[in-house]
Amino acid sequence: MTSRKLKPARAPYTGKPMSVRTLQWQYAGIWCVAIAMCVFTGIAVTGHASFKNTLLFIIAAASAIGMAIMLRRMLHERASIEAAWMGIRHNPLPFYAMDRDGRIVQLNEAAAASLGYEPSSHAPLGERFDRYVDASDIPLLSEHAELAASGKSTQIMIGLRNVSGEISYWKALLAPAGSVGCPVGCILIAQDVNERRRNDELTRHLTHYDDRTGLPNRRLFTEQLEVMLAAMEDNSDYDTVLTVCCIDIDHFKLINASFGHDCGDMLLLQIAGRLLRSCGEGDLICRMEGDKFGIVLMDTTGGEHSGEAILNLMAALEEPFELQGVPIHITASAGYSTSKQEPHGSDKLIRNANLALIKAKESGPNECQVYREEWDEASLERLRIQHDLRRALINQEFMLHYQPQYDMHTGAIVGVEALLRWHHPERGMIPPSQFIPIAEDSGIIVQIGQWVLEEACRQNKEWQDAGLLKIPVSVNLSMRQFWQPNFPESVAAVLERFGLEPRYLELEITESMTMDADKLTNSLLRLTDIGIGISIDDFGTGYSSFSYLKHFPIDRLKIDRSFVSDIEDDPDDAEIVAAIIAMAHNLHMQVIAEGVETAQQVHFLKMHLCDEMQGYYGSPPVPSERIAEMLAA
Repeated sequence: MTSRKLKPARAPYTGKPMSVRTLQWQYAGIWCVAIAMCVFTGIAVTGHASFKNTLLFIIAAASAIGMAIMLRRMLHERASIEAAWMGIRHNPLPFYAMDRDGRIVQLNEAAAASLGYEPSSHAPLGERFDRYVDASDIPLLSEHAELAASGKSTQIMIGLRNVSGEISYWKALLAPAGSVGCPVGCILIAQDVNERRRNDELTRHLTHYDDRTGLPNRRLFTEQLEVMLAAMEDNSDYDTVLTVCCIDIDHFKLINASFGHDCGDMLLLQIAGRLLRSCGEGDLICRMEGDKFGIVLMDTTGGEHSGEAILNLMAALEEPFELQGVPIHITASAGYSTSKQEPHGSDKLIRNANLALIKAKESGPNECQVYREEWDEASLERLRIQHDLRRALINQEFMLHYQPQYDMHTGAIVGVEALLRWHHPERGMIPPSQFIPIAEDSGIIVQIGQWVLEEACRQNKEWQDAGLLKIPVSVNLSMRQFWQPNFPESVAAVLERFGLEPRYLELEITESMTMDADKLTNSLLRLTDIGIGISIDDFGTGYSSFSYLKHFPIDRLKIDRSFVSDIEDDPDDAEIVAAIIAMAHNLHMQVIAEGVETAQQVHFLKMHLCDEMQGYYGSPPVPSERIAEMLAA
């Protein structure tokens, strides 16, 4: 902004009040004049003593003394003013005094320095102050300067540009200048807020952006999605559809474990860059958490190509990345929801996309799913069950049923499998298929599994103490429970607590546990050293192979019911069952067939020398009292 020309008649204010020394000399001079006036007046009237002359003498003396007293008061005031000015002059806060036209009439050293001048410079005097104010802040300054000039104090934040053009930010206090009720301008005292502003900007960046990838975080993502939804609603843009997508990198934990977290962070940075390049100009991408990214795609064709756009993003990640010179191939799972399904709430849109992502990951890696409304009730039901499971442990709502295992040739009961049942106080019996997966995911399966182990051992010991046939009880183990620290020692403690011999306990593991061969072998050896039997449950449905199994201390294989149920009708299943029995015997393992229901299945299994069977052909799972009756018969 161009400053106004100064009137030639107006001399710039020097900014220096009259010195105290000058006032002191004036004070001494006045006293001399007063004394002289008194002396000469006295001499003049002594020769002509009259009332008039005497009064004249008294008036002259009083006038001289009054002038001296007034000058002395002025001397004190000036001394105070000069002391105050010295304080202002050397104050680290910039101080400006301005007239009603906004011209600088006085400033201190800090003020001169803030404008880019030497501290002792008086160059800004007479200049309009708004010459140095950032153009966007001039209207704000003018408004508040008027308020100050009218007698009101106020505070604002303004940007100042010095003579070099550099901008800095100041918190300014504007107050009236002049006598009370008659202001002649305003004063401005400024405080540097650049450091605080930088800190505020840093704090804002940290609270809105991810520190590893530089992408917006979940908070900023949600805020911007709200803005985008509001803009669509305001413009009544019915052709534009926003697609909210959550993308999660498959098996990212394995990458972290193999290369370390620093390399994992570097991979996330590369993934973020690739996704950014694959998105359009109006799209939005963020890092939600961990290895999960959130994306908003703007589709102006009514949402017809949403799924195709998501698949293109997933395809962009299929090209190999490089970590430490090693090419890394990754896949991603994705779930998405569109503003057609939820046009108003950003949180609901993100929640729907997350739910779709969960469903995609349940289907396997490299899958993509679009949100379906029927999942809402399923999710709520899942949360209810998860909550009720914790209550069930406390309220003792769980119970065990036992299914007998029979010798294939003699028909005698040779063992029982403990099977968990949940009697819900409001819903009645809940099938294990409905609550076991939820217990696994939530982690409460560890506490439930411990209860099952303790109850099975207690019940078996109770049967033995009653003089019934001594048989082993089989207990299924979850992966979470099995990998607990010192699990073999905790099992030994349970056996000791109930006084059950280890040979009367058999633990069933799943094939998925055999993937970590070294860790599994170590744990199994510690269990078998105690004397506990080990079997592999649902054999044939997982990943294990006989080349691995020969290294494990396994006592029995349990052929999965899915093979047994079709051996009468499906030649392939019959061949698989026969092969499992033969190879298990070659490895000196016993074989038990699960899900046996017909006499034809029993005949086939006997013909192929299967050792034991379990299923409804012999008996369904029954309460402990019924098992006691069977053992006593």
